Amino acid sequence: MKRNDRFIMIDGILGSGKSTILKTIHEWAQTCEHKTFRLQDWTQAQPPRFEDISEFDVYFTYEPTRTWIGGAIRYELSREDQPYAGEELAHAFALDRQIMYRRLILPALNAGKTIIQDRGVSTSLVYQPVMPGGLPLEAVMNLPGNRLALKHAPHALILTRISAEAARERILKRDDESKGVFADLAFLKKQEERFSSDWFKDLFTSHGTQVLELDTSGSLEETQKQATQLINHLLTTC
Repeated sequence: MKRNDRFIMIDGILGSGKSTILKTIHEWAQTCEHKTFRLQDWTQAQPPRFEDISEFDVYFTYEPTRTWIGGAIRYELSREDQPYAGEELAHAFALDRQIMYRRLILPALNAGKTIIQDRGVSTSLVYQPVMPGGLPLEAVMNLPGNRLALKHAPHALILTRISAEAARERILKRDDESKGVFADLAFLKKQEERFSSDWFKDLFTSHGTQVLELDTSGSLEETQKQATQLINHLLTTC
């Protein structure tokens, strides 16, 4: 595939400040007068197709989605009272991912658009092998949706850095469905370790991705300043 596109993925442990980076990129898009599509504003029951929204310049996507498989992940598969096994979640995330890549992300990239994504296959490789009843890393990588995502790996992967304890404090202040099984402190510590590991960085580097880290443990103002500098480095032109 000819890489006239730009594909940036943001990831990190839950509560690590990804939204601050995403807000900074959205401000960059507005400054550049780009026409932006945000998946969070999509209200139809089915996930969007690129051909129906091809007039946009920058697409802000996230995983899991909120339609079809993504909705089941958010409101059923991540419940704490009757938890599902990591294997079930791995298959669900991979299928949700495959649908979004085929309907939106890959056609948009082929059209030379910019994709800014909150979480992705990187999250599955960190989370699912260490969840109760999870699959080995190699098995997670070989799920069809994950193979597709790794084949079309992002240009850049921005990893937010914060301690599991600090992230947990932030999560407890939230009032939404995101607490779930993914916010357990012991699990947050496993996430922190895996996101920081050499094998994880090497995997994405081997797929042509530039892996960048951003310390989000400071104040909001400090994080915003660092995020602005990083985005100016990555998105040097409008």
